[in-house]
Amino acid sequence: MIRRFLYCLLQGEAFSPALAVARTGLPLVDANEPGEVAPSGRYAGEALAQGSALLPLLDDDVAPGASLHAPLGELQAALPTLRALGATDATLSLLVTYEGPCHFGLSPEELGALAALGLPLDVSCHPGAA
Repeated sequence: MIRRFLYCLLQGEAFSPALAVARTGLPLVDANEPGEVAPSGRYAGEALAQGSALLPLLDDDVAPGASLHAPLGELQAALPTLRALGATDATLSLLVTYEGPCHFGLSPEELGALAALGLPLDVSCHPGAA
């Protein structure tokens, strides 16, 4: 069994996730506003230098076997607005958990949509709990 989770991490000194949600309607999660005091983690008690948020694009726990094509198209359309709102850094991360062999594929359309974004893609594979 393979489970995939793909998200885009958006960051920037002037990036306000709340404003980005209001302007784009995207479902940003784990949002931090610039200057907000971090409640936990390595910056606990400190004002954050930049705003950040995650944009989930694919989650096999929520929609098993879903295509990446539509979510990547939505991100492609929203990127100019997100950049105008201060998201100076954007990175895609694909987390793959597996039981047994780790084998997954991407269609030519999905690969093309990923490449069209012009964003780095980090891939991390981990054995899942049995």
